Amino acid sequence: MQRRTALATLGASMLGAMAPAWAQGFPNAAVKLIVPYSAGGGADAVARLLALGMGEELKQGVIVDNRAGAGGMVGAEAVAKAAPDGYTVLFAGNPELTIVPWLHPKLSYAPLTDFTPLVLVSQSPNVLVANASLSAKTLRAALETARKAPGGITIGTPGNGTPQHIAVELLKQQSGMDIVHVPYKGASPATVAALGGEVSFALVGAPPLLPHLASGKLVPLAVTQPKRSPLLPEVPTLGEAIGLMRDDDFVAWYGVLVPSRTPPETAKQLEKAAFAVLKRSDTQAKLASLGTDLVALPTDKFSERMRNESKRYSEIIHRFGIKAA
Repeated sequence: MQRRTALATLGASMLGAMAPAWAQGFPNAAVKLIVPYSAGGGADAVARLLALGMGEELKQGVIVDNRAGAGGMVGAEAVAKAAPDGYTVLFAGNPELTIVPWLHPKLSYAPLTDFTPLVLVSQSPNVLVANASLSAKTLRAALETARKAPGGITIGTPGNGTPQHIAVELLKQQSGMDIVHVPYKGASPATVAALGGEVSFALVGAPPLLPHLASGKLVPLAVTQPKRSPLLPEVPTLGEAIGLMRDDDFVAWYGVLVPSRTPPETAKQLEKAAFAVLKRSDTQAKLASLGTDLVALPTDKFSERMRNESKRYSEIIHRFGIKAA
């Protein structure tokens, strides 16, 4: 009898040890935060800041897993197809969530239905800059100077189909100016092109621009959003600078999402952990040092923003016949 009892106890212990993770409470293992960009970039830095803090809140490791490729689609697809158990989380931006679906109709995931948005973490202003040699302090003056120069008004962006490209097409249409869009393979090459005078202007996200704005080599002329950015409060919006695109919001934002069938209680724990990090007293300053503004939008407002922005990008992309690179 004692032998049978001992065997039964041993068997129960073994079964308990083999029980699936979800049965023992979440989280009881490391969480993987997939970032669809290369390590070392602005979005990756924000993701690592958030992952470190979330790990402390959850009492489990949150490991950043960079899955770059196809303009963010590789990483996003990996999470869309992952088990909806809370252990695979996406840290992504608006290109792969609100723009890519309209540039790639055969996309293997549907951002608005395959993901549950948890928190929109931060956003980086897109800044229209000019080389200091243009000797213009305002956007109107810079545009007029460039218009008269050889080559005319050329604006470099991180590439075809990016939020910056879309903003340039809208600016061209609303201003009636002869603007030439020059796509590069990323924000850094576009920034270098503006520094070298290869283009008269560049429209890129703030992170790679900050050291060149500080040195005075590039001059910030406008941001493409309705209100000024806390990161660059002295820089006017396009609406303030030239009276155009007052309500358009072309920024680069980053948020946390999970597969859509993730249990609500699990999603809530991840959302709570993320917000705890964003509410820390030093988080805003750390994000600013990375070239991005704290936003901290909760699930419902993040979802609404994704829907509205997706609709807006769809309209513009189809109107101007914008194609991916």
